[in-house]
Amino acid sequence: MKAVHYALAIALSAGVAHAGDKAAVPAAPAVTGEPAAQHGGGAHPVSACAEPKPDCAATVTPAFGKDGRLWIAYSVGKSVYVASSRDLGKSFDTPAVVATTQDGVIDANGDARPNVVALNDGGLLASYTVRPDKVMIGTIFTAVSKDGKSFSAPQPILTEGGQRFEAFAVSPKGRIWAAWLDKTHALKAKAEGRDFAGSGIAFGWSDDGGKTFKGKEIGLDHACECCRVTAALDRDGLPVFAWRQVYEGNMRDHEVAKLGPDGAIKVSTRVSQDDWSTNACPHHGPSIAIDSTGGWNVVWFAKGKKNNGLFFANSHDGGKSFSAPQKFGDDERAPSHPWVLATKGRLHRAWKEFDGENTTIVIQSSRDGGKAWSSPRVLAATAGASDHPLLIAQKGVAYLSWATAKDGYRLISLPASDDHAQK
Repeated sequence: MKAVHYALAIALSAGVAHAGDKAAVPAAPAVTGEPAAQHGGGAHPVSACAEPKPDCAATVTPAFGKDGRLWIAYSVGKSVYVASSRDLGKSFDTPAVVATTQDGVIDANGDARPNVVALNDGGLLASYTVRPDKVMIGTIFTAVSKDGKSFSAPQPILTEGGQRFEAFAVSPKGRIWAAWLDKTHALKAKAEGRDFAGSGIAFGWSDDGGKTFKGKEIGLDHACECCRVTAALDRDGLPVFAWRQVYEGNMRDHEVAKLGPDGAIKVSTRVSQDDWSTNACPHHGPSIAIDSTGGWNVVWFAKGKKNNGLFFANSHDGGKSFSAPQKFGDDERAPSHPWVLATKGRLHRAWKEFDGENTTIVIQSSRDGGKAWSSPRVLAATAGASDHPLLIAQKGVAYLSWATAKDGYRLISLPASDDHAQK
């Protein structure tokens, strides 16, 4: 069977969203079919239903609280919600409204999505991005809750410059680290008539449970402006972020950076050189996980002349260098959107494959830091459109979190044991 071609989205607009004090979220049109949603620009599943429940959401982002409850963030219609489950996603309590708005759109489309972060004191941080329709930058808002039943008034991280794709990591001491893509320098360059590739990546932190954020400065320019940022904590409690960067020659490979206690970049490294030069937006961000040995593990998608498909690499020297890219996935089934997770003694990775009719989530695990992996195994499937697969863990047990247009939201435990490993 011929592999499905990967579609590339149109380059993002450079307009600025002026959201003001209130964010906005109109209902999105229904989208059907998987290829565009999976391999290209912005199309992702939107259920025809409009009830405030996760089964009606295009994207669902999960987190486990300290008490073992599953929390999810999602949007339906003009509202952003957070809901909890005490039975691993089989049922959910009445959702809490984080925000309800009137103008513009909320990012809830593949790599861009509302988020929920479980805090060390049992509270929650919720975030979402508001942008004008057809404008691909906006304003990131955050809100906090002590009980998950009510949230504080949403506050913008910044009020100008244009941001998207926020990611968070919470240190053992309770500091909330944040990163996002920021257009401030790009817009300034455009106003001055100068060329500027991509966006910038900015960092900040909160020491008051998410009520306010400090720092909020661009740490590195020329990040790819349309791909997710992901985060992990190193063994010393400091954050490591991964994102797609725009390098010389418009090469769109991946960068990782570790921050110091002052929020400045301490280590910054290019993960690989895939030789993918494009003026379009991949809409395909990386995933990073740091294991118990301190290994930095990264998975990503590339369509380069050198590397084409899904790849894994890791670093055992604190991000100073990375192993040669290790390819995985079935090229005949258009593999895409990989995610990596570290649990005690194991690595897990999950990704999408599409055979022209059905989308499957394929998983593998490794017990030796990624040198050898179990045979690929299909964990879930759907005949319609679907969200990206996400992996989360609770008490050493790994789960797939996946929303589909046909079957709604599912939380599926990964197998406790592996079959034979392969190189």
